[in-house]
Amino acid sequence: MTSPTATKPPIHKASINPLQLPKSTKLAVAYLSIVIVPVVIAQLLGMQIEGIYTSILSAVNLLAMSVFFMQFPLAGRIKQLPLFANIDWGITKHKQLGQYLSIFFFLHPILILLPKAMMSFDDFSVSLISAITSPHLLTGILAWVTMAVWVLMSVFKDKLNINYETWRFLHVIGFSIIATLATLHITTVGSHGQYNQQFNVIWWLLYAVSMTLIVYNYVIKPRLIKQRPYVISHVEKMNESDWQVNIAPTTSNTLAYQPGQFVWLNTTGNPYSFEQHPFSIVTGAEQDQLGFIIRALGDYTSSLDQLTAGQTVFVDGPYGCMTLDQSQLASGITLIAGGAGIAPMLSLLRQLAAQHDPRPIRLLYANRTQARMVHVDELVELEKTMIDFKVQLICEQLNVHDDSLPIYLVPGLINQTLINTTMTTGKESQWTFYLCGPKGMIAATTTHLHTLGITQPQINFEKLAF
Repeated sequence: MTSPTATKPPIHKASINPLQLPKSTKLAVAYLSIVIVPVVIAQLLGMQIEGIYTSILSAVNLLAMSVFFMQFPLAGRIKQLPLFANIDWGITKHKQLGQYLSIFFFLHPILILLPKAMMSFDDFSVSLISAITSPHLLTGILAWVTMAVWVLMSVFKDKLNINYETWRFLHVIGFSIIATLATLHITTVGSHGQYNQQFNVIWWLLYAVSMTLIVYNYVIKPRLIKQRPYVISHVEKMNESDWQVNIAPTTSNTLAYQPGQFVWLNTTGNPYSFEQHPFSIVTGAEQDQLGFIIRALGDYTSSLDQLTAGQTVFVDGPYGCMTLDQSQLASGITLIAGGAGIAPMLSLLRQLAAQHDPRPIRLLYANRTQARMVHVDELVELEKTMIDFKVQLICEQLNVHDDSLPIYLVPGLINQTLINTTMTTGKESQWTFYLCGPKGMIAATTTHLHTLGITQPQINFEKLAF
């Protein structure tokens, strides 16, 4: 492949169906349709609250409580339900909405007492003292204090030197307690629950579903996973930062997955352990073994040298929607990988090669140095054997004066010019893009694609961060 010139790439106008919404938009619409159900039911039951301010605040309270309960399935790894199967979207929204909920719950008592404060300071003082000393408001106060403690713990977990597994355990326990207290509060003190006990069925049902999810994820699922153990079959340090880890099943009950998906890997030997890490599968779907390319970045990945062949591990998965199903109707495919993000791209490439896919397929693979590039020989060989596949390697740190550099290796970062060279002129709107890498790379590359006229429905990605 020839090195691209530094000319300004053209902007392509996608001729995509205007009624086709991005997956994220469809998920958001479905999510909103569910969270407004309590508000709609309250209206259908004729549960009117007097006063404009009180009515608005009451509706917002219902909405916030509904969003709170939806936090559980968003982070629940429920791959059977389309709304929650997109793990990347679900975890992202779980974090974002958690921040907004924290702010609202902190303001909740202030918003309730605000009308009294507007009347006079004396009225506000009397109402505040009454609220604090009232026994029937105890559940709300305890929920509020617990929320404050757990949110502060989340914000300062790095300074408190709390490792991820401990924080995750405390997160689950803490918000289970908050859910219990909040449900008791809204069903005994909430304006709707006081005047219509039937309405409380909604909250107890949502509470029951949330607690069932916790029991399933941390008790039932590990028990099922224990029946399907794997063993490490191969561990190899590929370069200064990346490891190749392969695991093999010990039973005939093997994992059925699609190229591009990922799993949570547990190497502690205890299926109930909270220490689980998401890694993309690098092997093809026809193989019984699962392979991973893991970059040593954090506390866990920096101890990969302690893994040994024959060691028992457990796998939760597969997850992820970044599969070839997303490109069935595409006329061409561009794969863009950064660092360890090459793992799912290799899996996709191997499947495309096995299928003898005739479409133009392009790979942009970026890394900091040439030494960190993995499976380069295989990529070069695939370029020779696949019908229409080309690879472009991009290194941030590269000696441009080295005449021995291969033509498919260029210096710099992924940019619009490089991306533009991967597409067939006139068919840009029929192209599908797969992205995987660090969050910063995904954000920058998505911006480049949008600038080139590529629409969101054409883009599939994983951020390698949850």
